[in-house]
Amino acid sequence: MSALVGRIEAPLVNTNEPQSHVVELTIAAYSPISEGDPVCVLETSKGTVELESEFSGHTGAVTIAEGDWIDAGTIICEVFDTPVAPGDDQQADAGPDLGDLRLTRKARELVAASDLADSALAELGRLGGFITEEHVRDLIARTATPTDLPEEVLQGITGNSMVLFGGGGHAKSLIDLVRTSTDFVVCAVADDRPGGEPLMGVPIAGNAATLALLRAAGVEYAINGVGGLGRIDSRIRVTERLEAAGLTIPALVAAGASVAPSATLADGVQVFAGAVVWSDVTIEAGAIINTGAVVSHDCRIGRHAHVTPGALLAGGVEVGEAALIGMGVTTTPGVRIGTRAVVGNRAEVHGDVPDGTVVAAGSTWPPAEA
Repeated sequence: MSALVGRIEAPLVNTNEPQSHVVELTIAAYSPISEGDPVCVLETSKGTVELESEFSGHTGAVTIAEGDWIDAGTIICEVFDTPVAPGDDQQADAGPDLGDLRLTRKARELVAASDLADSALAELGRLGGFITEEHVRDLIARTATPTDLPEEVLQGITGNSMVLFGGGGHAKSLIDLVRTSTDFVVCAVADDRPGGEPLMGVPIAGNAATLALLRAAGVEYAINGVGGLGRIDSRIRVTERLEAAGLTIPALVAAGASVAPSATLADGVQVFAGAVVWSDVTIEAGAIINTGAVVSHDCRIGRHAHVTPGALLAGGVEVGEAALIGMGVTTTPGVRIGTRAVVGNRAEVHGDVPDGTVVAAGSTWPPAEA
């Protein structure tokens, strides 16, 4: 019987982005593999990495495909000392007492450290495929029993208080934006990740289960502190959670941004310092215009789209829902960048980008004909 040599897992390409995009897959299932062989090429908004195998042997099932977004820690494949056939390479230790569930390493660690009931684990089983850390965190948040809010949070609630959901770098930037540019006060942070240390002096109220408690305690406003780089679905789910708790998500504009009087900003829009949003621009709910980005006249930015630092959108550009425009991107006037498209850093866009398309960092779109 074949013995497991090791597991090839997706690395954390960027510390601020727990997911990466599979732009190329170079291994095959149930095939020989040697240490140093290329496995796949992964890309985030800030970098690209070619993953190499740490092991020699024979691959089992390959769990990813080109075009997938995968979490850091995802098991791409297992490597065995001798050839294996389909069905002979099932993970016997996919998780603690989880039967046939297949989880990423971080998801297994989170389940092991949690107190999920059998009914909750059954819900994970109904997801099918590989279960990620994000799936487990979402389940924990939905099944948690709210506890009393910390006294320091209760004492800080006023009529202009806000709760910030998220504890990463984007959340920190938003705390500074609110402090320097608005009359709001971030009174609490809600975050599904463990740990109770204050974020830039703001106390942690708890996880998503505390949102309803905060609303009942008098907090009216909220901020989505998930940046959405590589994990746009997480950002969308956070917005849904905030709205379900009855919280209002206002548009936020940094004092150092330039927004034309004729521009229209929907709820939840975030415009950071140095950004320019000019004449007759429409930005739909939940979109982010990040530091130093330029959105010229007559552009339309879709819901939850993210225009990252330094991107330059010429006049009349349309950016689809949940699209990502990388740093330093430039465009020709009037192009359309489709729904959930990803335009890599420093790319030049001279034509329409179809929905779901990934434009490689530093490239020109459309690609030159061979």
